[in-house]
Amino acid sequence: MSAWDAGDLKGNHVAVACSWTWPMAGVKNDLREADVRFSTRDQDFTNKPTSKCSNKYDIRSVGTHEAGHVFGLGHVGSGHENLTMYTNSFTCNTKARTLGKGDVLALRSIY
Repeated sequence: MSAWDAGDLKGNHVAVACSWTWPMAGVKNDLREADVRFSTRDQDFTNKPTSKCSNKYDIRSVGTHEAGHVFGLGHVGSGHENLTMYTNSFTCNTKARTLGKGDVLALRSIY
């Protein structure tokens, strides 16, 4: 059973996704389960970042990023800060709620 929850995570993670697949001959692996945990012990989240926001992560942006991992996407690095799958999350920012062109192209290459 897949679960999305909140709690403690080791390190400085904002959230983590774990997925389990079964190999299938002739096709990409078949996703069987995926879990996501938001680090609510060490991080603060909000659903509505405002101009007064301070050091809070937009929960929907982080959720979209973690869903990307569930669907098989990895991180992208420097020069791609505008993409949802950029390696770092930004506080008080909602831009990762929506996939960028590179995110969409990566999903199309998988599916």
